[in-house]
Amino acid sequence: MTKDEAMKMVRRALDDGAQAILATVGADGFPYMRYMTPAMVRGRDDALYAITASSFPKVKDLAANASVSWMLTSSKTREIFSLRARIHLVDDPRFKSELLEEIGRGLENFWRLNDDPSDLVCLESVLVSGEYFNPKTADKFQFEF
Repeated sequence: MTKDEAMKMVRRALDDGAQAILATVGADGFPYMRYMTPAMVRGRDDALYAITASSFPKVKDLAANASVSWMLTSSKTREIFSLRARIHLVDDPRFKSELLEEIGRGLENFWRLNDDPSDLVCLESVLVSGEYFNPKTADKFQFEF
């Protein structure tokens, strides 16, 4: 599977409402997993993007260790994507607005936890590698970015 084929499949899963979990490494060296709402932005095809609050603990974890893993599960096909990435914090107001338009529909829980829009920060996950697994067909592929 090529990188472009893999990214088309990831985009399709995200467009279909895939469930996503972000795993970070805490100061204690243990992984921490959180449900997130990632998106892809047109023209930036080697990255996943998400919104968080700068006051949330994961931001401190990411400042110390930018290596993360994403797990996406397609709600329709049950395909599973495991992606490794390096995260960068993006604090560009114009980009935040663009990203909020893209993923706003999936942020209901986020707004319940954080009602201060000035605290928003974008997470840019630059993808490094990944795996694809289809439990129905037992197809498995690995890919690099």
